[in-house]
Amino acid sequence: MNNVNLFSELKIERDKKVDSKQLMESLKKIWHENDLTLKNINKKNDGSVNSLDFDKMDSNNIFHSSIIKNICVKYRLRFLDSELFKGEYPQNITKIIRDLENKHNTKLKNFMIMAPSKLFKIKSPDDPILFAPIGNGYYYLIHKWGKEFNSIRRLLVLPFKNIDNLTIFSILVSVVFALIGKLIFPTLTMSEVFILFLFLVKGFIFIFFYTFFLTRKNFSESIWNSKYDSF
Repeated sequence: MNNVNLFSELKIERDKKVDSKQLMESLKKIWHENDLTLKNINKKNDGSVNSLDFDKMDSNNIFHSSIIKNICVKYRLRFLDSELFKGEYPQNITKIIRDLENKHNTKLKNFMIMAPSKLFKIKSPDDPILFAPIGNGYYYLIHKWGKEFNSIRRLLVLPFKNIDNLTIFSILVSVVFALIGKLIFPTLTMSEVFILFLFLVKGFIFIFFYTFFLTRKNFSESIWNSKYDSF
């Protein structure tokens, strides 16, 4: 029996559908469109908005900047120009954008991305969301990719929402440690526990705030749309 050359079989089967010249022309067009789309995503934002067909927009994908800000602050995210994005886009992002452009007969521009801070510095699998501005502070959600956030994230970043939250967190931690001190040393009177609590409050407030600013961090309400690393 003759050996089967799979490469030859593949070419024969392909040539039944399309010849090599047509194939290269099709691929060249796809590559060119993909390259233009990705370049457009990464272009510097010039402040202008996109014109979408109102009747063809999905109302579920329309969000005002105030809503986006609330979510960014709640989960400690950034909402920045896509040119600053350093993560990876999904493989089908160019098709998603082209399909939307064809649907609305327009060319999308000035993309924005909502994602964790680290995605604007290094690659990460966390979930970014791509938006396009449509005017009057509104943004149209184009695509979301990556894995889902764990709901525990909201609790973990809650102390860093603003200065009040970090202060309250410091007080709560002091209360817990004061109660632990009472359990370890049951002979302590309530006055002594209260004095211990006051010392702990001053200590934890100093530690948390000093460490927070020493590491060049800032509160979520201040950084949600900041282009700088910390501030």
